[in-house]
Amino acid sequence: MRRLFLIALLALPLPARAAITSAEECTAAIAADPEAAREDAALWSRTGGGVPARLCEAAALEAMGATATAAQLLSGLAANPNRAMPAALRAIVFSDAARLWLDAGKPDLAAEALAQADRLAPADAAGLKLRARIAAAREDWPAALAALDALVAATPGDAEARALHAAALRHSGRAEAARAEADHARALDPDLPAALFEAAAARAELGETDAAVQLFGDFLEAHPDSPLAPAARANLQRLD
Repeated sequence: MRRLFLIALLALPLPARAAITSAEECTAAIAADPEAAREDAALWSRTGGGVPARLCEAAALEAMGATATAAQLLSGLAANPNRAMPAALRAIVFSDAARLWLDAGKPDLAAEALAQADRLAPADAAGLKLRARIAAAREDWPAALAALDALVAATPGDAEARALHAAALRHSGRAEAARAEADHARALDPDLPAALFEAAAARAELGETDAAVQLFGDFLEAHPDSPLAPAARANLQRLD
């Protein structure tokens, strides 16, 4: 799925002196060779590409795995008062910077960028989910729970939101509610790793050891390379 800041390129006037001159060309170039696309985007920027060129460069950096560099580029771009950008676009760019800071393991910088986005535009469902993920990464479970309460009310069919909600409930000492929410998430998406993990973790908190062991085992069999796999293995060792 294309990032929001790439979609935003379509609404901006695009100078015509570079190997990349449109959002479509940027997306195609990144798919073919992210490093070459980054170089072309930098050339586009130097030859008058403006905001679209910088957004393209950030997308190429993300594709290269340079998430912190991409986040820094977007944060600086959105904060620059000399850039001609509508408020809605600045909010999108700040939000994407927040997402990238979080992916780079910098939740405090992510929170700062998202706060800037929230000053420019009200948070939608994606913004609430990002706010919850950032709060969870900072272990600010009250803030995560507040965002997720609002999110699941607005998007009750979102399995990922339900699984995040289950995690926040569990970390807030509400294991029974976490179990119910995790089971709801599994019903919506049986293949979602976080839903299965939270179903197991909630049962472990409630002392339902046999069920928790079974579910953690199912999780590791289905998702051995998940980022949650080490925690699942640690829980199995603790419960055995």
